Order: sequence, then structure tokens, then C-alpha cells
Amino acid sequence: MVFPSGGPLGQRLNDFLCHHPVARELLADAQWIEGDVHWRKNLPYFSSTYAGDGFVLVGDAGAFLDPFYSPGMDWVSFTSTAAAELILMERRGERIDALIEDHNRRFVGSYARWFEGVYKDKYEYMGDYELMRLGFLLDLGLYYLGVASQPFKRGPKAFREPIFSTARSIPVFRLMRIYARRLAAMGRSRRQRGCFGRYNARHRFMFGGYTFAPASARHIVKALLGWGALELGEGWRTWFGTAGARTAELKGKCGDHKPNAPFPLTPALSVGERETHSPILEVQQRRGV
Repeated sequence: MVFPSGGPLGQRLNDFLCHHPVARELLADAQWIEGDVHWRKNLPYFSSTYAGDGFVLVGDAGAFLDPFYSPGMDWVSFTSTAAAELILMERRGERIDALIEDHNRRFVGSYARWFEGVYKDKYEYMGDYELMRLGFLLDLGLYYLGVASQPFKRGPKAFREPIFSTARSIPVFRLMRIYARRLAAMGRSRRQRGCFGRYNARHRFMFGGYTFAPASARHIVKALLGWGALELGEGWRTWFGTAGARTAELKGKCGDHKPNAPFPLTPALSVGERETHSPILEVQQRRGV
């Protein structure tokens, strides 16, 4: 499913949303208003300088990532904490030239790694239940246990270390970047072979969520195993960049895997996972929505 081209934007948006059965029911009698429907794309932006002589940027003034996981409050927490420290030191008459240089270096690196590890090419597989379920479990789990947990464990000083700016966080960033690239590659391959969203119908993702307890890591382990099985089942098609060249040959060849097979590519849901559903993924049950 692709966004329709031609015609008024409001009608195109309505037609696109109505491909989903729930949206079709909700929007059955809806009327779009001329001039009240707008289009935005290429949303991410960033500054190469976050602080200088007499100024320091916080929140969206410095950079914007992506609305997919709504990271704005986290971003403003880290940037405003660092900005407040610079301002207070300057007000006390301390020399902060070296600190400003370090501030710029750390936040430029933080943004780049955060974007590459979590958001880059995310929309290549958003809309495919199988791929997005794995990506969601890994993204949320690694971020929750590795980032969100730190202020609770270490207090306010955790906000002085921008995300993915410390040496111990780099291996996690690299892992996230690798699986994000691989899921995006498999998403593109599925589109080329006409298999994208092949198991969306009659599936929804029920997940009880993460806590800061070590036991929550089991969801990450299960998702990593699911990713590994997916690589063996179909990821090999894109290991050497051959998917594009073999598009015609592979058209329609989706394999025989089913999500509930004895060795599923997406592990079966536990009781805890079925207790609460994720609205982020529930809207992705039909292809392209």
C-alpha cells in the first residue's frame, strides 16, 4: 500500500487511511475540510553547534529526531540539564570554553547515534507485523533498560550523560544499528517480492511492557532469537546485496514460514505479553498502515 497520488490532499489521506478496516469504519461519514489538511516530511533536523558565546540550545531548538517513539521529553531533559550546568558555571565566573567544546561534541554524537540506532529507515518495515514486532521489542527494551532506567538508579547525574555518549553505551548503539539495518533490508526485500505484511491479518501484538527488573531482559533475549531465526529463514536474501538484482526472480516467493510454526520467527506471546496491547502496533495490522 502506497500513499495515493493526484487529487486533493484530504481525499488522498482519507483513501489511504480507509485501507484499514477499523479506520474505514471510523471514517465512514467523515468529511475533510479544505485547507485544514497539511503534509510534512523529512522531519529530522539538527544543529552542529549546541552552545557558544552567550547561548545554549535545548530541546527542539537544537535538534528534532522523529515522532515515531516521541523522544522529545527525553531529549529536552538531557539538553536542559546540560544547559543549566553551563549557565550556572558561567554565572559563577568559571571558564567554560573547554566545556562548551565538549558539550557540542557529545550532543552532536548523541543525536547521530540515537537517529541511526533507532529511527533511520524505520518506515521501511513499519506496517509489517512480523518485522515491526521484533523491532519494537528490541527498541523499547534496550532503550528502557539502558536509558530510561538510569535516572532511577543513579539520580539526576544520569542526565549529564547524553544518550549513547559514553563508552559503555556504544556497543548497545552498534547492536541497535545492526538489527535496524537488517530489519529495514528485509522489509525492502519483502516489498520487492510482494510479501510485505503477509501475516498482518488477524494478528495483533499484546505486550505487558517492561520494568526496571532484570527479568524484563527476557523479552529482549526472545526478540534477539526471533531476529536470528528470521535471518536464517529469509534474511540471507539480503546478506550480499542481491535482493534488488533478483527482484523479478523472487517475485511472490515468500517462503512457507508461518508465525505460529514450531520454531517461530516471532516467538509466541507469553501470558504477560497478552495482558495489555500496544496501540502503536495495533494500528499496523493491515498492510501499509
